[in-house]
Amino acid sequence: MDTPKGDCQICQNFQAKYTCPACTTKTCSLVCYKTHKERDACTGKVDTTKFIQKSQFTEDPTYLNRDYNYLLNVDRSIQLSKEDIKQKARNILKRSKQDTRPDRKRFKQNEAESDKRRLRVNQIFPHNPNVVVKRENTMIVQVAPGMQRALSNKTGYDRKSNTFTWTVEWIVLDTTGQKEIANFLSYRLNENLSVSKAVPLNVLRSHGVTELDSLNFYLKNTTNVPPGSVIELDNEQSLSNALKDKIVLEYPTIYVCTNKETMASRVVDVSQAYEPESMVDTESSGSSSDSSSESSSSEESSDDDSDSDSDSDSGPEESSARPIVVDKQSIEDVN
Repeated sequence: MDTPKGDCQICQNFQAKYTCPACTTKTCSLVCYKTHKERDACTGKVDTTKFIQKSQFTEDPTYLNRDYNYLLNVDRSIQLSKEDIKQKARNILKRSKQDTRPDRKRFKQNEAESDKRRLRVNQIFPHNPNVVVKRENTMIVQVAPGMQRALSNKTGYDRKSNTFTWTVEWIVLDTTGQKEIANFLSYRLNENLSVSKAVPLNVLRSHGVTELDSLNFYLKNTTNVPPGSVIELDNEQSLSNALKDKIVLEYPTIYVCTNKETMASRVVDVSQAYEPESMVDTESSGSSSDSSSESSSSEESSDDDSDSDSDSDSGPEESSARPIVVDKQSIEDVN
C-alpha cells in the first residue's frame, strides 16, 4: 500500500495550499478543490447563519474570523451603497450647475417667438422643459434631472480631441421596418464622423445585419407628428450636418433599416415635422363655445327672473358654514 506523499485530503500526493472556508477541507489545487465540492456537496461558502456554541469559539478561532469577516463585508456593502448614492446625486446636480452658467446659450423670449421649433416644443411638452441649442443650431430638449435618459447622456465638448462629441441611440429595424432587432447607445461620437461610419458595424453584425452597404438612417421625430414619423438622413453627411436645425430629446435617436421602401410612408419633411399647430381653429372653437355659454347663461338668467317675479315673497334660504352662537343673556331677558 502506497503511503501518502502530502497532506491534501483529496489526492494525498501534494502538500495542501488551500483550505475550504466552509468545511476547512485542505486541498492542493483547484482541481482537487472542485473535486471536493462535487464529492462532499460543499458550497465552498461560509454559512453565516449556522449556530455555533460558545465553547467552539474559544477552541477554534476560525469561527471568530468568520463573524469578523461577515461584519466587514456588511460594512463594505453599506459604504459602497452610500458612494453610489452620492455619485448619482452628483450627476443630478451636475446639470443644474451647468444650466446656470452665464456662457450657456439659452433661448430668450424674442428668440423663442422667432423660432417655430420652440413654439412646437411648447405645444408638445406642456411642462415647459429646458431647451438648449448646440453646434449647428441643433435644439436639445432636456428631460428632468435624474431620469435615465439624462444620466446616460454624455454629449458635450471633448477637450482631449478638441471637438464636440455626441451620444447617439441606435435602433435597428427588420426588413419590414416595424420590429426592433436591437437598441443600443454609442458614446462620444465625433461630430465630424459621417452617419454611416458612426454606427458600430460590429454590433450590427452581431444582430444578424449583413447588408451593410444598403443601410438607411432615419432620425426619430421628437414631435411625433404624425405618429411614428421619421426624418431621413444622408448617409454621407457628418453628424453635425445631419442634425442641423433638428430637434432631439437629450440625444438623437436614429433608426437603422436596410429596406428603404418600408420606411417611405413614415418619412416627413423638417418643415412638416416642426411646424406649429395653427391657433385659428382653437380660437374659433373657443369663441363659439364662449358665445354658446353666454347664450345659455342668458337663458338661465331669464328663467331665474321669471321665477322670482312669480313668487316674490319666497326666497332661497341662506346657509352659513359658521356655527350658531346663542347668547344666554338674551334668552334670560326674553324669559
